[in-house]
Amino acid sequence: MTGVLEGRVAVVTGGANGIGAAICRRFAAEGAAVVVNDLGGGTDGSGADAGRAVAVAAEIRAAGGRAVADGGDVSDTATGTRLVETPVHEFGGLAVVVNAAGILRDRMIFNMSDAEWDDVIRVHLRGHVSASARRPRTSAPSAGPTATSGS
Repeated sequence: MTGVLEGRVAVVTGGANGIGAAICRRFAAEGAAVVVNDLGGGTDGSGADAGRAVAVAAEIRAAGGRAVADGGDVSDTATGTRLVETPVHEFGGLAVVVNAAGILRDRMIFNMSDAEWDDVIRVHLRGHVSASARRPRTSAPSAGPTATSGS
């Protein structure tokens, strides 16, 4: 696979479903090596199944790309550290971080319980900072942007 991202390495949180999975596939098609991170929970944040991340990484490899899966919780500091270390160890660098992980609370803020609000903040804010804040800023051989999406 060759393209505009040839030789680059990306981490994509929330990379096993929806927009995150599409980003993983597109980046790989453009030549990037990809770390597919996804806890594999439901859109409501319940459960965990790393199988989804494993499947997207396997699909990328089957198409001739380079990818590894990570089933960690992005809001966990240890996962954030691992998401910075894994691409350097597996692929020799880290160029791009895409924070696409998120959970859904399909109601207005005034209808949410405190626990539901805390879950949203944990994933959408702490989760986005988890890998981004631990990312080497100047020592990475191919440092590049961090993209964060939210809804």
